[in-house]
Amino acid sequence: MAEFKLGRIRFVWKSDWAASTVYYKDDIVRNGGNTYVCINGHSSSSDFPTDAASYWNIISDGQEWKSDWAPETYYKQNDIVKYGGQLYIANTAHTSATNESPDFFWLRSKLI
Repeated sequence: MAEFKLGRIRFVWKSDWAASTVYYKDDIVRNGGNTYVCINGHSSSSDFPTDAASYWNIISDGQEWKSDWAPETYYKQNDIVKYGGQLYIANTAHTSATNESPDFFWLRSKLI
C-alpha cells in the first residue's frame, strides 16, 4: 500500500479564478460561491466551465451575494440577488436580460 504523508500536501490559495492564468496542481480558487482545487496544471481558458471538467474538482459549494439584480450583468450559477422584495438564486450561469425582472434562470425565494 502507498504511503500518504499529510505534511507534503501544499494547497496554494489563488483567490478568484481568472482567465489566461497559469494554474498548478493543488492551487485553490473561488468561482462564484464555490471553491475548487486544481487537479492538472494548465493555462486557463476564457471560460471557467470549459476548464472545470478537465482541470478542477469542487471542494465546497456555496452561494455568492451580488446585491440588487441588474440588467445586462453576467451572473454565475448560485449567485444571489435581490429584486422587488424577493431573493433570487441563479439556476445557471447567464447574462441578465435588458430591463426585465429575473426570468427563468432564477429560483425565487421570499426575503426573510
